[in-house]
Parts: sequence; structure tokens; C-alpha cells
Amino acid sequence: MKWIALLSIGISLALAERVDPPTGPESGMANVATGPDGSVYLSWIEPLGPAGHALKFSQWTGHAWSPAEEVARGNRWFVNWADFPAVAVQPNGLMVAHWLTRPDDADKYGYGIRVARRDSPGKWTQIFGKNLDEKEDYAGFLSFVPDGTGAVYLAPSPVEHRKTLRYVSLDGQGHAIDDRELDVDVCSCCQTAVVKTPGGLLAAYRDHQPGEIRDVALVRWTAGTWTAPRTAHPDGWKINGCPTDGPAMAANGQRVSLAWFTRAHDTPRVQLLQSTDGGTTFGPPLRVDDGNPLGRPAVAADVVVWLEKTSVEKAEVRLRRITPDGRLRKSITVAQVPGGRAPGVPKVAIAGNQILVVWRDGAVRVATFKKSDL
Repeated sequence: MKWIALLSIGISLALAERVDPPTGPESGMANVATGPDGSVYLSWIEPLGPAGHALKFSQWTGHAWSPAEEVARGNRWFVNWADFPAVAVQPNGLMVAHWLTRPDDADKYGYGIRVARRDSPGKWTQIFGKNLDEKEDYAGFLSFVPDGTGAVYLAPSPVEHRKTLRYVSLDGQGHAIDDRELDVDVCSCCQTAVVKTPGGLLAAYRDHQPGEIRDVALVRWTAGTWTAPRTAHPDGWKINGCPTDGPAMAANGQRVSLAWFTRAHDTPRVQLLQSTDGGTTFGPPLRVDDGNPLGRPAVAADVVVWLEKTSVEKAEVRLRRITPDGRLRKSITVAQVPGGRAPGVPKVAIAGNQILVVWRDGAVRVATFKKSDL
């Protein structure tokens, strides 16, 4: 169905097409992944009533979604708008997925990570688990490397009330071959991000620094080891608790884009850093929001998506493209959504000339734009 979205700034118009996936009512916690051939995969959680929940995925064919395939189901899952599953496809075509489960006697915050590989359609085998027997603490906020060869995630620290950042490597058969700590003290419930560059892996996350400063940090895999953390940009956001709003990152060769939300100095903003040397250095930050952001950015190549507040109870999913020389194009309103947690964390992916934007409004929704129209 064709529909017209009015630009939030100016009177321009942009054509989009709603291409909602094969999801059921109350589906949510969506994520996107890009396969080695450029195909886009969408994953989500669907409620099953007394049977609990199921993780499903579908592949975008360029004009429609494939029938949904179930990865796993269970009635002791941890289902949360901010910490949600993902899928990824390795260079050899092997698919991996992760989701979160709770021990039978865990309290509401005790949960852990399950990672599985797809042996055949509908058959998945667990290959890695973390914190699965923990009753009061949690491991989560996992992000796969786009090619599925590893993942960063948050895990409990031996020091009480702390979280650490870890990385687990996955080989070509989907086996976990290494699991190591990258940062001993990070913000406890913000999403993570990791990309692959010609110089190695680059991971982004919200750090926890002395004085309750929670700026975004980076670590890089280079020369056979992970570097010490470095602050991506010194916002100086001091907050006495986790904001539950992590960074987003995308890489295409040496070009890396890093987006994040901050309220430093009582000024909410969504910022973007761009690099042309694989994330070794970045240019100055660009403010990409329209003045009143709710946050939760997503990024793919030169496209940034975020939530912009329009009232106390309402928001909009907005999209903006960035030119190669760093100029901001006008923002586009993709959808009007409730405020708060209801729209979840929007996602964006690029398939050829198509931009796919994902959000939640009672169920998982998707719209496509032609890059050439923007």
C-alpha cells in the first residue's frame, strides 16, 4: 500500500511503501541483519499465550517477505523492549541466532543468553550459553558481528552491581571458540554494537566512568588483541543510572558511522560520528535530530533513524540521510507512534536501492523508501 509521509521540517513529501512482515498481533523486539549476498533478514518475538513466546525470522526478497520460520520457543523467556534477540548469517551461509531465557526459579531480572546455529530449516542447535543458571543477575544486550563470526554482550562482573563487556568468537561451524572480557565496568543496560572493518572489528557501547559519566566508548581488535577502551566523543553525560539507550554503528569498507543519544548538559540530542579510516579517527559530531529527540538511534550506511518526541505521550520515527561530505538532508517522518517504550528500538537496513525502516506499533511494522527518492 502506498502512503505519503509529511516531512517534519518543510513541506516536502516522500513516498514510502508499507511492507509489514508475517508477524502476529503483539509481536515486537524486532531486529535486522544483512546476509553475505546483501539480503535483509528480520527477526522478532511473538507471544504464544500459555506456551510462552517464539523467536521467528523472515527474509526480504526485494518486494515481499518470505514465510516466517521459527527459531525457538519457550515459556521461561526474558522478553523486554530494550534487550532483544538477533540473527546473523556467516559468509558460508550458516545462520546463527540468540535469545534470552530464565531459570525456573529466577526473579524477574535473572536471565541469560542462548546462541544457536541453524542446522537445517526449523532445526537449531545451541552452541553457546551465558548466565543461564543465574537467578538474580543477567547477561544480555548481545550484538552479532554482521557476518555472524562473533558477538559482543554484557555480563555480570565479580564486583557487585557492575557489568562487563565481553566478546565471543564463533567459527565457521558455529562453535564458540573464545570468550573474553573487553571492559571491566560498563553501563549496565544499554544496547551494544559491533562492525567489521578492513583493520579489524570495532565495538561500541555505553561506558561507566568515574563520576557516573556514561559516554559511548570504543574498543578495536587489532594486531591480535583488543585495544583499551577509548571515549568516542567526550559528551560528559553524568547520570546516576543506566539510560537504556545504546549506540548504533554501521561500516562499509573504511567508512564507519556511529550514532548515539545523550542528555549531557541537559540538552537531549542524537549525534553522529563518521570515519573514513575504519574507525581509527572520526570527524566532528553531527547533531541529526530535530530538537526534541526521544533517542534510540539506528544507522545503516548514510541513513540514520531515531525517535523524535512530538508531545508528552507521542513520538515519530524519523529518518535522515547524510551526504558524503557530511551535510544533513531534511528529516522524514516515517510513522507516528506512542511515546515511551511502546515503539521499541527502531531499526534500519539497506537492500540495494531500498531503505527498510522497522518499528513497533501494536505489532512489528516495516516501511521501505527508495534511496533515489531521498
